[in-house]
Amino acid sequence: MAPSAPSARSAPSARSARALPLLVGFAACTACGFVIPRPPVSTWAPHRARVSGSRDAPGTPVSRQSFIAGSQLLLPFAASIVTGLLGVEAVKQLNEGSALKDLIKKYTNITVVDAPDGMPANPPTDGVYWYIKDPDVYRRVLVQGDLGLGESYMDGQWESNDLEAFVFEMLKLEGVKKDLGLLGLPLLSSAIVGSVSWLLFPTNLSASGAKQNIAKHYDISMKLYEQMLGPTMQYSGAYYHAPDMTLEQAQIAKMRLVAEKLDLKPGMKVLELGCGFGALADLMATEYGVEVTGVTLSEDQHTYAKKHFKNPLVDIRLQDYRSMTGQKFDRIYSVGIFEHIGRNCYETYFEKCQELLKDDGIMVIHSIGFCRSGQWNHGGWMNSYIFPGAELPTMSHFTQNFQEKWHLEDWQSFGVSYAKTLRAWKDNLNNWKGLEEFDERFRRMWEYYLMCCAASFQARRTKLWQLVYTKYPSKRQDDCHHIRQPLPRAEAATATRWNREIT
Repeated sequence: MAPSAPSARSAPSARSARALPLLVGFAACTACGFVIPRPPVSTWAPHRARVSGSRDAPGTPVSRQSFIAGSQLLLPFAASIVTGLLGVEAVKQLNEGSALKDLIKKYTNITVVDAPDGMPANPPTDGVYWYIKDPDVYRRVLVQGDLGLGESYMDGQWESNDLEAFVFEMLKLEGVKKDLGLLGLPLLSSAIVGSVSWLLFPTNLSASGAKQNIAKHYDISMKLYEQMLGPTMQYSGAYYHAPDMTLEQAQIAKMRLVAEKLDLKPGMKVLELGCGFGALADLMATEYGVEVTGVTLSEDQHTYAKKHFKNPLVDIRLQDYRSMTGQKFDRIYSVGIFEHIGRNCYETYFEKCQELLKDDGIMVIHSIGFCRSGQWNHGGWMNSYIFPGAELPTMSHFTQNFQEKWHLEDWQSFGVSYAKTLRAWKDNLNNWKGLEEFDERFRRMWEYYLMCCAASFQARRTKLWQLVYTKYPSKRQDDCHHIRQPLPRAEAATATRWNREIT
């Protein structure tokens, strides 16, 4: 975001004026990446063919529009490089970290400790401490934002006595615009470059590109996922709806929650987009008697599902959802795939579901969401190391024009459950016992990923949503009353209780 000019009444001190915009999401990397405000230009998708009903001006070729839109992007792109260079030079001259320390002291409960020897063997437990082993951390954070923070942790340049709490505190700095100064220019520059480069060169538009993005995360090690996820092999947020639930109980509750929202009946044909390791499809077929077709781009997930969740009513395919044609389904659902679709393909996703769902059908989307609107920075830590090509939707993405073909029946949010899920996954790693083949840098990267995400969900910065849709227009005779059934009462209510005597 661009620095805001200080008013005459609240001119910051010389030191605070130099402070970092810790927009960094900050730490976070947080499963979400950094976003920048939308430029005042029309949405541009140069590689996407014009669809029926497009509002493009008559006679205007798509290629010409792409050229014009691309030219409009060159100015912020070039400006970001210039401003970034200016900011980097400023950071070189102010590498002692005082501005960053001042900002942290003012807005968080973090205690910064310069500790060349690292964190003590028995760190205090009465607060949140940031132990700086290498002062270069300050420069890396000021220049690269969340990417520099995450990489410097992977490189062992800093520690914290409570990694999740540290990120949670750092998130408080995200909206501190009044303290932005010249040191914020590199971060602004990197955000613009990350966003514009994706607009120019997206990797999710082709099936092969999407498959490569998925492979970089989901096909790295079945041994890691089996130990981390547990017996349900559910790599998505669980549903901790009651006290003292175990991870397994909460994951089964999540699976049944999706199934109940779909209002399944024996014999129905169901499509799962992005079927994970196959457990949810198996549960629906076993407990509800439906036929499930699942598609995934992960070779490891496909192989695992075929081996461990054999079911005559389940057909798991190694296939891009966009290539599904012909068959109509009574129900469609996705759990954890929408985050990988990308904002430039949301319309494609909903159009394909519209094509494959029967007129009286129900669709459920289970997805992580994001609290802030704006263009997505694909150059951040999370996209660079964990989820290449991934983007999180905001609420506004579910109000775009293509949504007019759908009727939204229900929208539930339970993101704190995901924070609990992530902590359980971290505990399941058990200090990497049995996973010795992973080196120290990978372990630090993975734990950083899990704890950053937990902090972001706990802060409600990232969300966990379930949306239930029916088609519009629809042949259905009723709303989806089964989702919000009233609880039975000891005494039956009668109309006379609400009668009013009219005088």
